[in-house]
Amino acid sequence: MKLSHIAAVAAVAALVSATAEINPAQAMPGQKYVALGSSYAAGPGIDPETDAGCMRSASNYPQLLAHRIGADLVDVTCSGATTADVLHQSQRLTNGRTMPPQIDAVTGDTTLVTITIGGNDLGLIAGMLGHSCGPVIAPTRPVVAKVAAQVCAAALGAADEPESADIAAVGDALTRIVETVRSRAPRAEIVLVEYLPALDAQATTCPDIVPLTGADAISARHTYDNLIAATRAAAESTGVRSVHVPDAGQHTACSPDPWVSGFSNPLHTGDLSATAGSYHPNSAGMQAVAGHLAEIVNPR
Repeated sequence: MKLSHIAAVAAVAALVSATAEINPAQAMPGQKYVALGSSYAAGPGIDPETDAGCMRSASNYPQLLAHRIGADLVDVTCSGATTADVLHQSQRLTNGRTMPPQIDAVTGDTTLVTITIGGNDLGLIAGMLGHSCGPVIAPTRPVVAKVAAQVCAAALGAADEPESADIAAVGDALTRIVETVRSRAPRAEIVLVEYLPALDAQATTCPDIVPLTGADAISARHTYDNLIAATRAAAESTGVRSVHVPDAGQHTACSPDPWVSGFSNPLHTGDLSATAGSYHPNSAGMQAVAGHLAEIVNPR
């Protein structure tokens, strides 16, 4: 999520309230690993931060994986990125910088590429954030909460649920990303890394952590399922792997041992960076993703 979006949520909230130890694997010298993706790879809210504009963490899964396999990492993951920002579009950051298309980082000597993208195209996290602020702001005033949720969702540009055409467009874009990576780096292993689920298959909520209505939670889980289906379809059509972490469904935001953070209310914490990490992988989630990838990737 973009920091400006999080600031918008905080402003709306204020207005309404007024009314493992790592052992690197042996690796051949010269392995070049390029990480492409959105905030789900970049790691907003996880210390230490290495790039404020992209809210990129030095402890995200690309960094952890590179250390484990002994690869030289070029990490261009960036919060707020869409598939267009990976393929052909320069991404404007909140601090005034402009990120070139992420695909530019892939060169002929690249041996591994991980890709985690698509959620922002579908408004997945923006929708969850937008629909969370109403119940948090006015938990005992349903009418006010509904209005707040609508205003927050409008500020974040979040649709209730993407259309089937939007899902198909993400699948097509993921296919083009893989094909473009392959054309630039013919020897590279390419892996589509699936988003960790914030909600379980039953869209279970918990008021203090996932303050969504039942209907909004079901809608968010449906959007997530469609993103995963599009990712897997793109992997199948291009002959690459779409990787999910085993047991990720047992570590959702409401679980006793979560790999994904719940909603961080800026009115309570006063910390916009923490709010930016809402419904994103936490440190344990990043470790889980990196650990699983380290077991299965084999850069050439």
